Amino acid sequence: MRATGSAPAGAAARPARRTAFLAAAALCAAGGLALGAASGRLVVGVGVAGCVAMTAAVLGGLVSWRASLLALLAYLPVSGIAILATYPHTGPTVLLKDFVFVIPAYLGFGMELLRGRIRLSLDPLPVALVTMLGVLVVAEALNPALPNRFVGAIGIKIWLFYIPLSFLGYHLVRERRDLTRLLALMSVSALVPVLIGVVEAGLFRAGHAGTVYRPYGDAAAVATGLFTELHLPSGGVLHRVPSTFSSWTQYYAFVLSMVTVTYAWWRGTPGSRRAALTRAALWLLVMAATFLSGARVAFIAVPAVIVATLALEQVGARAFSVRIASARLLAPVAVLVAAGLALGVTAGGLVAELFWKAKLELTQTFLHRFEQATHVTWLGLGTGIDTIASRYAAAPEQLFSAFGGIWYESWFVKVVLELGVPGFVLVVSLFAVMLGRGLGRHRRVRDPQLRTISAALLAFLFVNVLFAVSKPYIDNDPINVYFWLFAGLLAKVAVLDAATPAADLEDPG
Repeated sequence: MRATGSAPAGAAARPARRTAFLAAAALCAAGGLALGAASGRLVVGVGVAGCVAMTAAVLGGLVSWRASLLALLAYLPVSGIAILATYPHTGPTVLLKDFVFVIPAYLGFGMELLRGRIRLSLDPLPVALVTMLGVLVVAEALNPALPNRFVGAIGIKIWLFYIPLSFLGYHLVRERRDLTRLLALMSVSALVPVLIGVVEAGLFRAGHAGTVYRPYGDAAAVATGLFTELHLPSGGVLHRVPSTFSSWTQYYAFVLSMVTVTYAWWRGTPGSRRAALTRAALWLLVMAATFLSGARVAFIAVPAVIVATLALEQVGARAFSVRIASARLLAPVAVLVAAGLALGVTAGGLVAELFWKAKLELTQTFLHRFEQATHVTWLGLGTGIDTIASRYAAAPEQLFSAFGGIWYESWFVKVVLELGVPGFVLVVSLFAVMLGRGLGRHRRVRDPQLRTISAALLAFLFVNVLFAVSKPYIDNDPINVYFWLFAGLLAKVAVLDAATPAADLEDPG
């Protein structure tokens, strides 16, 4: 039996109650700011609402940065609602998560560092490479090729603002119970957008597209990719599903992330048999929502992240179990088949479509554009020049005129255009070291449940780096938060495992 200490139960409960209270206060602050921005009719009213919300958020972050970070994770699944409500004047609500949650969390974390309550660990990231990247990003923000300095400032924000979440994520989790609660919070908060997304996909399939579009009002076109109906050669039709997000791409990125999180919650945390069945059902539901999101890439990305997770689970295991791995693949395959039937696509038609799309993304979106980018510049055209958010600072023709007047989708091609070939080498080195260190730590994890969580987090990072070849998901909500946060959590899992006595290790099979 493990010693539990002599602190009274009430003392242990007080920090949890305070964290819950502050997290609720931060969410209320976000709601107040969103409502103030949505009212829009009175500038004074919006300003007052914003000041009150920001004051409450900053004070909350200074009292407990962990509460601000937890509130951020609870807010992300519904973050698009405020943006949709304020369309087309979305500037304040787009930045709401940063000002109400992220910045207060950074301020509170910084205060604890200064007061000596936290000893900063540099384990989550290769600090030397991150520092070099930061210097290069800032230097390229002064590139004379940029239309204006505001474009450079936006580029700096997109590149660097969320990287510190790796360190906050590492220190957020102090013991295994914190990790369990974190996975539970993220998994349960995903339920609302997932259910809405599945219902919307069903309405699309039933021919009631207007019913889906109506609640989004004037924002419907933007949220659904201009009402895209993607007709596949096999006869099926994919509709872009936005759910509670301001764009369908953000919803897809969210549900793909939750495939990882819900699996880690199911297989990586303790609970009764009934709880395990409930968590497994949620995982399958999230997986179905990803397939039904309207993104073709989901039919590649979901199998990739699941196979990578199952393979990594076997790394360091006491015995390789083909039976267990195969059994856990059967349910995802069944969900994939059911989703295909629901969308009206055949297996052969879907495979042919995906093969064609994957070849196009590799050859055209990445290789051809990469070659074009290196012909345009070797030293970079400036931070933010190929960043979608820069449209708030300059007209598209100003941003993209230097390389043919078009936006290059591949995130790695963007690296070349903005930071040059040296920046590309630096970024690839950073990711290689991150993933290499993560794999090394994962191989040493002994506890089977922690190994599952570690495998899921590492698979998530790997798949996002891989798919950056074709799309800039790593720049956009919510991946910009999850990617760096999960890097910190991955490093902490190894620490938690090292602190677990050998007598407590038990492989549940």
